[in-house]
Amino acid sequence: MSKVRVAVVGCGNVSNKYIPHLKQSPYIDLLAVCDNRIDYARSHAETYAIAHYFDDIDKLLAAVKFDLLVNLTPMQFHAPYNRKGLEAGRNVWCEKPIATDLSEAHALLDLARSKGLGLWGAPNSPASPAFQCMASVLASGEIGRACVAHGIYGWSGPSWPGTAWFYKKGGGSLFDLGVYNITTLTGLLGPAKSVVAMAGAAIPERIIAGETVKVEADDNTALIVDHGNAIYSVIQTGFVYGAQREDWTIQVIGTSGAMTLGGFDWAPQDVSVYSGDRTLSPDGQWKIRYQSNYDYHWEGGASYIAECLAKGEKPLLSGEHAVHVLEIMLAALNSAETGRREQIESSFPWPLGN
Repeated sequence: MSKVRVAVVGCGNVSNKYIPHLKQSPYIDLLAVCDNRIDYARSHAETYAIAHYFDDIDKLLAAVKFDLLVNLTPMQFHAPYNRKGLEAGRNVWCEKPIATDLSEAHALLDLARSKGLGLWGAPNSPASPAFQCMASVLASGEIGRACVAHGIYGWSGPSWPGTAWFYKKGGGSLFDLGVYNITTLTGLLGPAKSVVAMAGAAIPERIIAGETVKVEADDNTALIVDHGNAIYSVIQTGFVYGAQREDWTIQVIGTSGAMTLGGFDWAPQDVSVYSGDRTLSPDGQWKIRYQSNYDYHWEGGASYIAECLAKGEKPLLSGEHAVHVLEIMLAALNSAETGRREQIESSFPWPLGN
C-alpha cells in the first residue's frame, strides 16, 4: 500500500494541531507546507521536518506532486484555495466551513465530481466512535423513534493576534462552532428540510491583541432545524459563553428512551442511554454505552481521509454533507434577518455509511 502524499496550506494556529497528527499517520507522506507569510511556512517546515515550504499556493501546486491538499487557511480563503487544489487535480480536505457562499460550494462539488476527485470538509465528528455508538442506538430502535434533539456549544471567543476575522462578515460563531452540532445532528437524524433561527452580536466590540474590533458577525445564535416527519433539533452556539456544563452537550430523545453525549462532539467523553419510557418505567437507569479512550481527535479529519484513500475505502464523510451543513448555516443567518422559516434544498446520502 503506497502512502498518500499530502501538502498543507495555512500555517496558523490550527495547523499546529493538524500537522503532528498528519506526521504520525502511517498512511501519509507530508511533503510540503504553504503560507503567504513565508516565515510561518519556513518555521513549520523546520519544526516538523517537512521537505518543502512555499509562500504561494500556485507555486506549491506547480512544484510538488501530491494527492491531498489540506486547507487550514482562514474561512475567506477556503473556497478559492479549494478551487485551486481541485483544478490542479488534487483531492481536498478543508477546515470548516467548506466555503462561505452556497453557490460557490455547489460549484466546488461539481468540479470535484467532474474531475473524479474527493472534496471533504470538517468537522469529522461522524467518524468518531461516539457518533457511531449513537447512530447504532438509533438504528436499533432502542430508544424508539427519535423526535427531539438538543445541542449546545460555545465559549468566550478567540482573542489572540490574527483572529479579528472571526468577528467580521463571513466569520461568526455559527460557522466556527455551530457547524459541529449541525453536522452531528443532521448525521444522526437526517438532512434538514427547513430552519428558523435567531442570531446577533451580543457584544458589539472585542479587544483583539490590544485593538478594538467592531463585531459584524453573529456571536450568539439559536436555531431550530426541521428534519422532516416532525423531527426537530434545537442548536445553540456563541462566543458569549463564560461557562457551560459538559456532562452532556447533545441529547437525542426518542419515544421510548433517550441518549446523551458527554463532552463535546469534537472531544466526546461518553454516550449514555436510557432505555424505556421513564413515566411507565420509573426505575430505569442511565447507562454508559461508550467511554472514550481518547483515540478520536477533531484534528484528525485529514488523516482519516488519507487513510481511506490509501485503503480504497469510502469515507463516512462527504462533500455533499458539508455543503448541506453550509446551506443550513446560511439559511439560519438569513432567517435571523428576515424572521422567516427558510427551506433547505440540498441533501446528502443518509444514513451515513450506506
